[in-house]
Formats: sequence, C-alpha cells, structure tokens
Amino acid sequence: MTEQERIQSYFKKPLKRADRELDWTETQLSMKICEYLRDYHPTIPFQVDMSGEKLSKIAAQRSAKARAGEYKQPDLTLYVKKGKFGTLMLELKKLSTHPLRKDGKLKAGEHLELQAKSIKWLRSYGQCADFAVGYEDTVDKINNYLTNGDFDYLLK
Repeated sequence: MTEQERIQSYFKKPLKRADRELDWTETQLSMKICEYLRDYHPTIPFQVDMSGEKLSKIAAQRSAKARAGEYKQPDLTLYVKKGKFGTLMLELKKLSTHPLRKDGKLKAGEHLELQAKSIKWLRSYGQCADFAVGYEDTVDKINNYLTNGDFDYLLK
C-alpha cells in the first residue's frame, strides 16, 4: 500500500468526533489533535509546541517574552511536503478565542498580531501556515493538506 493509499484509507474510517466541538483549552485541544494524528496518520511526523503549558499563565508569559524572537513558532507542525509547501504549520485556537472578528479582520492584541505576523512570514518562505480554531477546523485543515487540497489562497 502506497503512502497516498494509506492516507486515503484513513478517511474511510469513522472519525472519533463525538465531543469534538467542546471549548477545550489550547492544551486540551493539542492533546486531542495529537491523539487524532497518532490514530489516523501514524506515519506522519509532527511536533506540538506547548512550551508554557506547565507554567502559570503569568510565568509562561514572562518566560515566552524573555525567549521571544521577532517571530513565533506555531503550535502544530506536520513535517510533510505537499505541492508548493514544505510543512503544515497551524496556530491552534480554542473555539471561544477565534482570532478574527466577524468582518474578517484580526482582533486587537499584541500576541495575536505577533502570531499573524509569524504566519505571514512562514508563508513567504513556502510553508503552509494558518490559524486553526477548534478540533474540527484543525482536523479539516490537516486532512485537506494531506490530500493535496487547495491552499493557494494562503499564497496571496
């Protein structure tokens, strides 16, 4: 079975999504996404960056600020080249903290602006980078990417 056939076979399995749209914290969301990737895409190398998860919120902010460069590493990276892109990099957001307003513009905030700037910078270097809000949106973006879906809108 080729890698492409293996990937296609995962989409025929019933997905475990009964409680997928709960408003999990980003840590809980990242754990669910890791579980999904191990279950349905076991051959795909990935990394999750939750460097501040064991620290209190204030300590994590101080630690991140002290180590921060001009750009931020997104929360989830899949090391798989697809088409024009070298990797898939997603900044995970819980449902209640959607990064965009209803008019499609970025919400105010220094942290969100840095994340958006980082995503734009990564795209300029040929990475497929975007925000992913909640479990379902994240899984959809992963599956779309792995099946050579259309991400050309990210290059504009």
